[in-house]
Amino acid sequence: MDPLTAIGLASAVIQFIDFGIKIAARLDDLNRTNSAQVPKSLQAISTQLPLLLSSLGRMKTDSQINKLDFDSKCILRGVVAGCMTQIEKIEDIIEKVSAAPGDSFKVKIRKVFVSLKCDEQVWEIERNLQTYVSVLVLHHVVGASATAPVFAADHFFDIREKRVSPFIERPTLMKQLEDCLYQTTRSQAQAPTFVLIHGKNGAGKTQLVLQYCHQAHSLGQFQTAFWLDATSSPSVSLGLEAIFATVKRSMDGSRAEKLEFVRSFLKDLWHPWLLVLDNYNPQEHEEIMELLPRNGCGAIVIISCLPELPGVNKTLEVPRYLAQSDQAVVNNLLIQAVQNRSTSGIKGAVEEGADVNTLIWDEWPVLHRCVLLSLDEAVRFLLAKGANPCSVGTCSSAIYWAAKGNSWYIFMMILDCRNEAGPLWKQADYQAAAKVCAQTGNVGIMKAILRKTEDITAKGDYETPLKNAAGKGKVEMVKFLIGRGELDENMKQGEDALIRAAIDGNFEIVKLLYEEGHVDLNARDANGATALCYVAKLKGMDNNAELGIEMAQFLLERGADPSLCGKDEGPLHGAAIYNHPEMLQLLLKYGADITRVVNGWSLLELAIKYNSPLAVTFILGYTVNPKDLDKHQGMLNAALLYAAGKGDRNAILELLKAGADIDTRQTKEAGGNTPLLVAIGNEEMQSARLLVRQGAKLDIVDEKGRMPLEMAIRKGYELLTRDIVEKGGDTNVKLGENGDTVLSLAVREGHLKVVEVLLKRSMDVVGENKFGETALDIAEENGDKRIIALLDGGEFEDE
Repeated sequence: MDPLTAIGLASAVIQFIDFGIKIAARLDDLNRTNSAQVPKSLQAISTQLPLLLSSLGRMKTDSQINKLDFDSKCILRGVVAGCMTQIEKIEDIIEKVSAAPGDSFKVKIRKVFVSLKCDEQVWEIERNLQTYVSVLVLHHVVGASATAPVFAADHFFDIREKRVSPFIERPTLMKQLEDCLYQTTRSQAQAPTFVLIHGKNGAGKTQLVLQYCHQAHSLGQFQTAFWLDATSSPSVSLGLEAIFATVKRSMDGSRAEKLEFVRSFLKDLWHPWLLVLDNYNPQEHEEIMELLPRNGCGAIVIISCLPELPGVNKTLEVPRYLAQSDQAVVNNLLIQAVQNRSTSGIKGAVEEGADVNTLIWDEWPVLHRCVLLSLDEAVRFLLAKGANPCSVGTCSSAIYWAAKGNSWYIFMMILDCRNEAGPLWKQADYQAAAKVCAQTGNVGIMKAILRKTEDITAKGDYETPLKNAAGKGKVEMVKFLIGRGELDENMKQGEDALIRAAIDGNFEIVKLLYEEGHVDLNARDANGATALCYVAKLKGMDNNAELGIEMAQFLLERGADPSLCGKDEGPLHGAAIYNHPEMLQLLLKYGADITRVVNGWSLLELAIKYNSPLAVTFILGYTVNPKDLDKHQGMLNAALLYAAGKGDRNAILELLKAGADIDTRQTKEAGGNTPLLVAIGNEEMQSARLLVRQGAKLDIVDEKGRMPLEMAIRKGYELLTRDIVEKGGDTNVKLGENGDTVLSLAVREGHLKVVEVLLKRSMDVVGENKFGETALDIAEENGDKRIIALLDGGEFEDE
């Protein structure tokens, strides 16, 4: 049968009406019994379907269809077939609701509509039915009364473009797009937000925006969204008219009325809306902009190949997508270009798709490296391409490196960086930049920072701009900071700056802080040390003894106290450590105490400890006040004990010559040992022999009751043993817990050479200990054949 004959069409219409009436009845039943739970999309279908059936019911007879021309018959046949397909979909959804498990209709319909996302499908069916009705009306197949009244849907998500499969995630770009529309999605925008998505053909711009649309819709951020073809202003106009048809469920009205309705609708919409203009034609930019809404909380995303458009201040470049291996190649090209300081190479690599946030050595962002290398054009280019100037991992922010790099042009570019919330930099960023800027001494950059914040010194911060400038000797910076009142309410940072300047030998800064900053010259740091304590050590720190003397003279003349000491040392001690007798003389001239002990150390001991012979000689030759003779003697004796333990024979001789007591003893708490016992205990045999030769007493015992001879034997010092014996050491004494003779002890300890030395000095071979054992008995018990042979009067062979 000819499908376009009146009989064939009438049969198709009747068949559709019968089926439609059954579905309409089921929908009506759902609405009557569960009106509160039925989604509005299904309610819209239940309103739309009876009107459609009623209109087509007037075309179900042969005579009525015969009145239509051929084109209208074709349209009617297509509409009937299309409507049948849509109603079958509705039936399928109703069946799924009925078959779904659950105790109530509410539970069932929620499971189906949430898990299968049926709401979108039903709204699409409703729009399609309305479109079929509009087609019949436009072609005069049915009357205009067939159109349905406007149904108040909650949202209109009309994004029909297809997403590619599989879709390749581009999280960085997606995050940037989300940031561009952040305020809009949270209803914080008072006017539409325009965002330009640009890039080369094939870069994936459309797919990125499509993915965002569906993602934002699923999160409830944009419940109303439309996709428009923007190849020309007429195509945009048609797209806006299609929005009118979708919302109004009608095609009535002039173009101007429809456009005005869309603008008004979007302006009054209670939730954020989104328009996407794809394939944007920049040549008709003004005409297209005239068509777009200018009010309401919404966003207009423009997809174009051009990087900028008038009136659009938010842009996002979509680079060409690269596979992971290809991306690594172009990223390496970018790294090489930065290392080679090639601005053209940097631009080329980025144009090829290199990530502008690539890290060098897995630590340095390329932007930060360009800032430090003063590549101003490269910095400008990378910022324009969206490079992140903030700190990354352990790498400080770009504003820090810009302040350190000392380039005014680059610093101002970085300083003016902004994000959606306003200025990018926080108070801590400005303060970090100020600290490093102070080190470079660039007053211009410091002034630029101060235009952003008045407070460049963080509360309780160990490092301050003034302290850093003082340490680097930046006189003009220090003058500027003092002049702007850095010390008015915080003199502590001036004191810290004074000590830092003293440490680094910056004399001009020291004078400036005293004369213009009025800083206390006796201020102390955390260790209790003053500026003078550090100045006294300058000879050893930078080999500039004259500078140290000049600075110390300046400080002393203006009231610096040479007797003030830190936890570990004072000015005299520092001069002694660094072998600086001229400094010692200057400090003593201004009243320093040469016998002062700090943290258990006299300056004489420190001079010996740090091998400062000039200082030792000076101290020993200094004439002390008679009232300090006892303290002076105590200093000499303590130094002798230390020198003996250290093994410094030159110091021992000088100390003995200066009057140190060769038999002085440690405190009881320290062991009560003499210099000789200390030297032996520390295994300084040469020092011990020297003390023996110089007449040290040989009968004084240590804390364990051991005399020098016993200690020498036990340690196997044959030469020291010989010296002690020759100097009159008691060889008849009984030693140790066994009451051994001198010779027996040497045998017991197994020291062959000591035994030999004692035998040569006619030691008693047959003397017994308290157990009646002789030296030979002990040797036999130990199985030492060499000593046995020696005791028997024979000779031994070295093994």
